[in-house]
Amino acid sequence: MPLPAPTRRLVLQTLLCASAAPALAADAKPEVAIVLARLEVTTGQVSAVTRITHAKGASFQPSFTRDGGAVLYASDRSGSSNIYRYNIANGETTALTNTPHNLYSPTPLPDGSGFSAIRVVDADPNYGIESKQPSLWRFGWDGQAIAPVVPVMRVGYHAWLDEQRLALFIVDDVAQRNAHKAVLFNRATGTATPLSARPGRSLGRTPDGRRASFVDQTDPAHWRICAMGEDDAAPQVLVETPVGPEGEKDPNRSQYFAWLPDGSLLMARGQLLLRWDGQAGGGFQPLAELAGLGGSIRNITASPDGKRLAFSVLLAAAQP
Repeated sequence: MPLPAPTRRLVLQTLLCASAAPALAADAKPEVAIVLARLEVTTGQVSAVTRITHAKGASFQPSFTRDGGAVLYASDRSGSSNIYRYNIANGETTALTNTPHNLYSPTPLPDGSGFSAIRVVDADPNYGIESKQPSLWRFGWDGQAIAPVVPVMRVGYHAWLDEQRLALFIVDDVAQRNAHKAVLFNRATGTATPLSARPGRSLGRTPDGRRASFVDQTDPAHWRICAMGEDDAAPQVLVETPVGPEGEKDPNRSQYFAWLPDGSLLMARGQLLLRWDGQAGGGFQPLAELAGLGGSIRNITASPDGKRLAFSVLLAAAQP
């Protein structure tokens, strides 16, 4: 979700897809890095853990290109949030966009012709979302904005199911009410299927490609990852999100997930990666502890073949 220009009070919500509005001092600015790693699910090994961003500021919301050869991400290193591409084979980073306004959540288009991103030119003063035109735009690989993807206003996060269907997180238009919602939108028919009235910021597509997946936070004590398609009468509860330490505040609770090709799910808690094997009745189990990251894992994504991970790390502030 985009960052409001007049204040910094929702900065972690914006940059890291955190839950409801943490308060920060006006001069607070998190340092966030992107880390790339290899994954071997059968042995539980995560190797070649490499930080691929070193610029000051925040680099966040990674996603793999459809061929798995590059990672897209947003970064505020230029003074505004722009989209960058990291080529895995040669380690080169390219700025795909160079705009004075803010772009977030770069996601490759299903047809491979470019990427979609949240675009904010005229931000509202409360949530920082685009206030005057649709916020989800299509871009070419040359970084040029082409057109809005959907006519829906105030889209804060999104995930593609196919070329016509997307899961959308829609930001409330009433200041401080926080009545955000998630829907499954069909571009061909213009219909929106409600998913949740209390969604988390992480959205996805089930491995079969039929349903949207999302975190439902309706029950404050039990956040659940659910799946739902257009023809489903109600969401299917898949698994509860991992429980953190006692007293952990909601903005820090784990809600960022990534599907693997085998139908399992990854989440993180601190520097610990957890995996649910996709079997009904089970829960998340420890997969790998990534000591030495220097902070906590936030957004997480897997390559299409499931052999690589990319994630953002909220770096711990240095002690004075």
